Amino acid sequence: MLRAMITGATGFIGSHLTETLALRKWEVTCLVRPQSQTDFIQKFSVRILRGPLDGREVLERAVEGQDYIFHLAARIRSAPREVYEKSNHKLTRDLVSACLSRNPNVKRFVYISSIAAAGPSPLDQHADETLAPCPVSEYGQTKLEGEKAVQEVWNKIPATIIRPPNVYGPRQLETDLLIKLIQKRVVPILRSMEKSTSLIYIDDLIQGILQAVESPNTQGQIYYLTDGAGYSWREIILTIKRNVLGEALFLPLPEEIISFFALLSDILKAAGMKRLFFGQRAWQAMVQTHWLFSSSKATRDFGFTPCYNLDEGIKDMIRLRLEKLGKL
Repeated sequence: MLRAMITGATGFIGSHLTETLALRKWEVTCLVRPQSQTDFIQKFSVRILRGPLDGREVLERAVEGQDYIFHLAARIRSAPREVYEKSNHKLTRDLVSACLSRNPNVKRFVYISSIAAAGPSPLDQHADETLAPCPVSEYGQTKLEGEKAVQEVWNKIPATIIRPPNVYGPRQLETDLLIKLIQKRVVPILRSMEKSTSLIYIDDLIQGILQAVESPNTQGQIYYLTDGAGYSWREIILTIKRNVLGEALFLPLPEEIISFFALLSDILKAAGMKRLFFGQRAWQAMVQTHWLFSSSKATRDFGFTPCYNLDEGIKDMIRLRLEKLGKL
C-alpha cells in the first residue's frame, strides 16, 4: 500500500486529490491546521493530523515514513505580505527541511505551485517552462520563493513542481457561484473575445499530477498542466450559460456592473464580511492580463493528455451538481 501525506487537503484541489488517492486505496495522511473544517475528507479512510503548520515537530511527524509528499497548502486570498511569506514560502522550506531530516528516501516531493509564480504570459503566446518567471502579485512572488526552496534540494530528494492554471470543477467556489448566478438568468457579459487564459478541469489536473509522480522523467522538473486551449472570459461565461440555460432568455450583466461588484467585494473583505477571491485585482487580471500556458512539455515527458475541454468540463460539473441535489 502506497503512503502519501497531503497538505492543503481541505482545499479545492487538495480535497479532490485526497478523494482520488483514498479511493485508490492509498494510505493517506492529511496534515491540517487545528481550525480546519474536515467534514468532506473525513468521508474517506484517511488519517487526519492536526497541528500548527509552522511547527517543526508536526511537520517531521507528518512526513516520516511517507512514500509521497503532496504539498498544496497555500495562502491564496488577499492577505498581508508576511502572511503570504509564511504560508507559501516558509512553510514550503520547512516541509522540505523536514523531509531531509526525517524522510530523505521519499519517492517524490510534489509541490503544487501556480501560474502566478510564472507571471503573465507574453501577448498572443502560450508560455512554456523555458521563459523566466516574472510574478506580478505577492501571492505569485511567494509561490515562486516556495519553488526555489524545492529546487535547492532536488539534487537530494526527488521533487516535481506543477503549475496549474485556472482550475474549475465541483467545489470550486467562484465557478459554483457563477453557475448559481446564471441559474437565476443573470449572465455577466464581457466585451472582449480575445483568448486570454488557460484552464484545466479538476479531474484532468489530478490525473496529470499522479502521472507526473509515477514517471522517472519528471524528477527535478517544472510543468504546466492545461487542457491545451486558450479561452476568453466571455467564452467561458457563455459556455456555462449555454449548458445551464440553453436558449432561454436572460438578463445580461454589463462589464461596468461587474467592475462595481469587484470594488464592493474588496470593501466586504476589508470589513471581514466576505472571503471571496474575486475583487478588483482579480477583475483586472481577467480583463487586462494574459495567462496562456502550454503543457506540451508534460505531454512529451510523461504522456499527459487531458480528457476535458471547457464544454465537457462544464457539462460534467453541472451533472455532478444535479446528482448531488437529487435532480438526476
